[in-house]
This record gives sequence, structure tokens and C-alpha cells, in this order.
Amino acid sequence: MNPVQPLKDYQVLITRGKGQADGLKESIEKNGGTPLLVPLLEFTLPDHMEDVQQRFKELLTYDWIILTSQNGVDFFFKLLGNPPLKLPKIAVIGSKTETALKRHGYKADFVPAQFVAEGFVAEFNTLLDQGARVLLAKGNLARAVIAEAINEAGAICDEVIIYHTVLPRSSEKKLVRLIKNHEIDIMTFTSSSTVNHFLQIMKSHELDTYIDRIIIACIGPIAAKTAEKHGLSVDVCPDVYTTDAMVAELIRFILKRNKKGGTFK
Repeated sequence: MNPVQPLKDYQVLITRGKGQADGLKESIEKNGGTPLLVPLLEFTLPDHMEDVQQRFKELLTYDWIILTSQNGVDFFFKLLGNPPLKLPKIAVIGSKTETALKRHGYKADFVPAQFVAEGFVAEFNTLLDQGARVLLAKGNLARAVIAEAINEAGAICDEVIIYHTVLPRSSEKKLVRLIKNHEIDIMTFTSSSTVNHFLQIMKSHELDTYIDRIIIACIGPIAAKTAEKHGLSVDVCPDVYTTDAMVAELIRFILKRNKKGGTFK
């Protein structure tokens, strides 16, 4: 255990989906905090499998496949079944996505320096020839930034939805109870989807006034922008878009505030 416990006495809400929260949970515990696991994301198979099957039949006609998340990697290979001996080149966004790809026995041919869509396409488009064919496998809530930028650059990017992101109803009751009982000191958001689902619950239960003094941490600028657009005050957003960086930045925020003699918002 870490002898220094900067998160001691802090109860930290983790909104990541089941099976993806372990790393963040361990990091919070290592620093003395109490993780509160309330997954606001659940992932399901897409509704229209015909489109997926058709794209997979044409897989070897593409020059590149883009996978943007761990879920994208896992659902891609789950739906693909027995992959062909040789796949097109694979581009991923983020070190966690790259690690997930390795678990399936494949090495990424391209990983950007910046783990957001805008940074990805700025680097990735320099690798594409005119008319190159790209398949973007993504979730139903992913933004259209990547496909639009690739098509504008003169390549061809087809999109295929390989999983759906939904709000697990079982988490709603637990989250409402924690908020009403003032049991949350810090909230962490790892995607715009977690922010949107959180706000959906807040609105339906009229809980806005309960969260004024809670510290809010977002993994990156996209989630932070979504939160701020809806009136949430984001305290922590790291320069590196990983959960470890988010926890490190959260600790710096708390230590700095405590040094100044600050309290909750």
C-alpha cells in the first residue's frame, strides 16, 4: 500500500462499465480512497447484424481498420469469429486499445501521439494515399470526426457499428441513493457517454443541487467539454488521457487545495 494516502477519507465514484473499472479502482485504493462502483455504461451487440456481416465479408478489400477503444477491439474480434490469416493494417487510439489488440494476438500498425479523434486523424491522414479504403469499427455513440476527416482528405472511410452503449438501469437506484445521502466526494468520468448518462439520471430525479460540492474529474477534453456544456464545473482534466493520469492530476488538485486550506466546492 502507498504509505502516502492523499485520497484518504475520499469516496470516489467510478462510472466506467463493468470489466473496465479495475485499473481505476486499484489506483484509487492504492492512494487511500474508497471507490464507489456505479457503472453508467453497458455494452451490447448492434441491432443490425446484416451490415456488420457485409462489412466483414469485404474486410480484405480495405487498406486499414480503425479501432477506437477496448470495447471496439473486443467486439470486433467477437463478431469476426475466426479472422483471416492476414488482416488489413490496424490503427488504434490509445495505449489501452493497443494493449487490448495485443491480447487478441495482433500488433497495431499505427498509434497516435494524441488519444483523441482530432489528433488521430491529423497524424493518420498523412499515411493515406488518395482513394485508400478504411473501415472504422465503432460504437453507436462515437463521433463522426474521424470518418469525415478521412473522406475530406481524399480517402474512403466506411463506418460500421459493432456495439451499442446503453445505460444499465440497475445503476440508477444506487447512484440516486449515494447522491441523496451525500456519500460521494469525487466523481470521475471516462467518456462523454458516462457524463450524458449521469446527467440523464440527475435530471429525472432533480438532483442538481446535491452535487455542488463534489469534485469532478474527467479523463480528457471531450468528456470535460460535454460536462461543462451542461453546466458541470470540471476540476480535473489531465494532459494525458488515461485513468492513471487522471488520478495523478486529481491528487495534485487535492494536495494543492489542502495546502491553501480549501474545502469542498
